[in-house]
Amino acid sequence: MSNKHNANVQKSTLVNFQIGLIASLLFTYVMFEVYTATPIINDSDIDLTIEEPDVDWDGVYKIYEEPKPKEVARKSTKPVVIPEQFKVIDNDTKITDPDKVFKNKPIESTPIDPSSIIDADPVDEDPPFFDFVKVESVPVFPGCETLGTNKEKAACFSEKIRKIVSRKFNTGLGEKYGLTGVQRIYTQFDVDADGMIKNIQVRAAHPKLKKEAQRVINLFPQMTPGKQRGRAVTVKYQLPIVFKIQN
Repeated sequence: MSNKHNANVQKSTLVNFQIGLIASLLFTYVMFEVYTATPIINDSDIDLTIEEPDVDWDGVYKIYEEPKPKEVARKSTKPVVIPEQFKVIDNDTKITDPDKVFKNKPIESTPIDPSSIIDADPVDEDPPFFDFVKVESVPVFPGCETLGTNKEKAACFSEKIRKIVSRKFNTGLGEKYGLTGVQRIYTQFDVDADGMIKNIQVRAAHPKLKKEAQRVINLFPQMTPGKQRGRAVTVKYQLPIVFKIQN
């Protein structure tokens, strides 16, 4: 019987503790709601009045007038007269020698014979050569004649040259003469007004590579020359040759 009574007491204590805990939390929540709620203000309850300052008006209207531009006073300069250059004479004095008084002499000129004028030769304003990227009509490589635009012909020109260099240039020379890594050969040549390859210039790391580049460029065929304003001109083309030597 005693054990049953102790169990009821323990159960009653636990229930009372839970009820008290719930009541405390509820009370805390209500207090937070009461003291932290934001008051709502009704605009209709506020009497907002803006006071304007008193203005004294005399009943007279004034019409706005644009300000007139100020006139800038111009200073007039009078010619400076040097008294020593003038001689005062009597009005009744007679001039006996007008040639001495009036020293201005008439200018005599001989007429020009039009037949004696020699026509000058026309000056050729065109430069001795044009760059490939600036000429009006690029040189046409054989096989590129059917293309329409200048841009297409320029691309075809470069592609044809690249194929010849890749097939004919002996890259084994670099390894033969002890060169290693990437080799860059800078070449430049002219396509003259007759379409022939001339003025070949090469810069390479080894004389044998320079000679080989010159040999390959001389293999290029005769082309249709470039034109500027409808006239055949010399066109300069730059051709870099780059290859890598595999060790």
